Amino acid sequence: MRKLLVLAVILLALFAGWYFASPWWAMRSLADAARSGDVAALEGKVDFPAVRRSAREQLGELVGQQRERGGLFGMVPDAIVDRAGREVIDRAVNADSLGTLVATGAMAAPFLPERLRTQAITWDVERDDFDHFRGVGTFADGTPGPQLLFRREGAGWLVTGFKLPPL
Repeated sequence: MRKLLVLAVILLALFAGWYFASPWWAMRSLADAARSGDVAALEGKVDFPAVRRSAREQLGELVGQQRERGGLFGMVPDAIVDRAGREVIDRAVNADSLGTLVATGAMAAPFLPERLRTQAITWDVERDDFDHFRGVGTFADGTPGPQLLFRREGAGWLVTGFKLPPL
């Protein structure tokens, strides 16, 4: 009976260690792969179809906001915006661009405000539930950065989306 109790305590400690440490480890290993330019490692940590869906959703929200304000997208037919957006996202969301997002905080660094282009970005982890967490980026001056959305896959984690901060 005592051996069973010891085994249960050990298993519980291992599970607790995994539960609390694995999101930080996943975020750190993703950031390390991004900084070193390890495309193969990045590809193994990202669900690219899910990330592209996330990008399309954000583009759709942006287009909707522009239409409400009478912006440029209000004059372009939905089918054209949808097709063009899909093509751009399918080509732009890849291991290199995601690596840039993690390493610099932007999918396209030239579009960042000048003051953020040279700042380092740090990442923290915020757990949403057992199967999901967010990697929350913050620039050196405290400006909020992007968020990476992770989903548990077995005992590991995959990036399934991102949220860009309003700039």
